[in-house]
Amino acid sequence: MGLVAAAGGVAPDPEPGQAPDRLSNRRLRSRRPHELLAGPAAARPIALAQAYLGAGAAVIGALGVLLPHPSYFNVAGILAVDATALLWALWMFRTAGRIPFWLLRLAPALATMMTSVAVYFSGDATSGYALFYVWVGLYVFYFPISTRDAAINVLWAAVNYGAVIAITPIDPPGGSNVVVHHLVITFGTLVTAATLLTYLRGRVERLLGRLTDAARTDPLTGLPNRFAFHEVLEREIERAEPDGRAVSVIVLDLDRFKRVNERLGLAAGDRALRGVSTLLDESARRIDFVARSGGEEFAIVLPETTQHQAFLLAEELLDKLRETSAAPGIKLRASAGVAVFPDHGSDLATLTAAADRALHAAKALGRDRAVIYSPEVTNVLGAVSGRRNVETQAHLATVLSLAEALDQRDSGTAKHSQTVGHLCELMARELGFDEDRVERLKLAGILHDIGKIGVPDSILCKPGPLTTEEMDQMRRHPELGARMLSSSELDDVRVWILTHHERPDGTGYPKGLTSEEIPIEASILAVGDAYEAMTSDRVYRPALGRERAEEELLRYSGTQFSPKVVQAFLQAISRERTSVS
Repeated sequence: MGLVAAAGGVAPDPEPGQAPDRLSNRRLRSRRPHELLAGPAAARPIALAQAYLGAGAAVIGALGVLLPHPSYFNVAGILAVDATALLWALWMFRTAGRIPFWLLRLAPALATMMTSVAVYFSGDATSGYALFYVWVGLYVFYFPISTRDAAINVLWAAVNYGAVIAITPIDPPGGSNVVVHHLVITFGTLVTAATLLTYLRGRVERLLGRLTDAARTDPLTGLPNRFAFHEVLEREIERAEPDGRAVSVIVLDLDRFKRVNERLGLAAGDRALRGVSTLLDESARRIDFVARSGGEEFAIVLPETTQHQAFLLAEELLDKLRETSAAPGIKLRASAGVAVFPDHGSDLATLTAAADRALHAAKALGRDRAVIYSPEVTNVLGAVSGRRNVETQAHLATVLSLAEALDQRDSGTAKHSQTVGHLCELMARELGFDEDRVERLKLAGILHDIGKIGVPDSILCKPGPLTTEEMDQMRRHPELGARMLSSSELDDVRVWILTHHERPDGTGYPKGLTSEEIPIEASILAVGDAYEAMTSDRVYRPALGRERAEEELLRYSGTQFSPKVVQAFLQAISRERTSVS
């Protein structure tokens, strides 16, 4: 039974032996065979072919005068032509690939002229040297720079031969009739051979075209394969790099697809894959490039697309997949990773690696979701994945998404929590914490204000001072955040977030703890949060600037902030600035 598409239709299976149909805008834009056999990119093989022909003509022409020959041959003249052809061939051999392309286009016409000179020096318009016209003709039809060039070269040979016939001093036995007969036979042979060669060459081109497409096409789905995906992504990166434009990548993998094969059989699994490929192909935009990059993995290249636009498209695709089924009662689900050039990778390898890491994060966070690549999230997942069950992973994915949404609501950007997480990492490393503890603190920095999700906009975005009642409501956000992180795997993070507004002098909230009772991790969160808030614009005041913010930290060191943490922060931030400059 075919895969039921999101629109309710059934994806038809191809007839036996028939390749799946692809939409014209999805066909590979690969170079065709005639572009490989001719054109500037083929300068080296064209030059070598001319060199071999020149050397062969020189050797055979010399043998023509070294072996018994008519007495009227101009031996010196013919040997001079042969020597010129040999020197030309040797030069071609040495410089193949570096010869200007215009000279390669001109070379057949020069070879025709040398043939005419050799025929003239032979003293007989019907001599064997006239066969070299056929050599040149066959060459230009096999390596046609263009059909026009080939036709011009044949006409040029006819003009040359006619001129040679007119000026050759010795008539052969039989006179002009023999000359005309020889001319017709020679050029008749050339035209016939050229026609056959053109036909055979066309057949070879079509065969090469099919082989080229087959090498870049997945035989099951008809989509481009991983090789083509890499080729297109690399080309899009090259196009986008000069202007710094975005190129996004979505890597999508069907969740637990092995169960479909086990329950329904491989044939049903193949039908499901074909249906998914059709859904993705028809759902993508005309400028996008959809490929099957692995067994049940697909990849999409999205030019001129930011990470958030790509994320929305990935979510739309996952929504459509949720409405599909491989069979009655068997729904398909997928996970997706999103990465964007140049933010997450500056080349093919780093960008695809980032997308793969985002996909693995989506799997680790419970599957059936899309994740934008983030070094913080993927590192945290790697550091604690062994201690977290699937439910906790899904829970963490939810609160991470809420933290980003809260940043947009509170500060107007999606960078406040990420910045606090980075500052916490700097202080933790300065204080000599181990790597796992550093990653946990970074996670706490990202989630430190998650409780503000329960604070009304009228308070959170108020431009003026808060009333006593409003302040009481704002001060409840650490407790709300701690309740939101109700998971045994996040016990340490929850405690730090609960206490990050406590102060060493005992005037903080929610419990009024003193310096000995406040975890140092909470003190780190407090410094990072305060510094980022002071150096960013808010609705109730403009940014203070870095120097002023550092002065404020020192001013309240020992009362609002831990002196040890403030000192670690100033040292870490100074070291970071020095390394950047």
